[in-house]
Amino acid sequence: MGPLWPLVAWLALVAAAGLCYPRRPRTAGALFIALGLLFTILVVVLNHGSLLASLGAGVFWIGLGASYLVKYRQPDAREKHVEYWTAKA
Repeated sequence: MGPLWPLVAWLALVAAAGLCYPRRPRTAGALFIALGLLFTILVVVLNHGSLLASLGAGVFWIGLGASYLVKYRQPDAREKHVEYWTAKA
């Protein structure tokens, strides 16, 4: 059994991004981008699995984060999102 720090880092970033999403979607987007970069770096450094498939998974997380950054770039979109989540509570 190898070192567990990559798993701990991965789970911490996933948890932080999930908790940030409803109120801070751009922060969640930045954390998802960090997840994609961490995943890609770990796969290359630790040399696990197919590099092409691993890069595809990293690109998925980076794309998800970038979509949140672009979607909530405008202040009115952020206000509408917060209003929606506040009304649900």
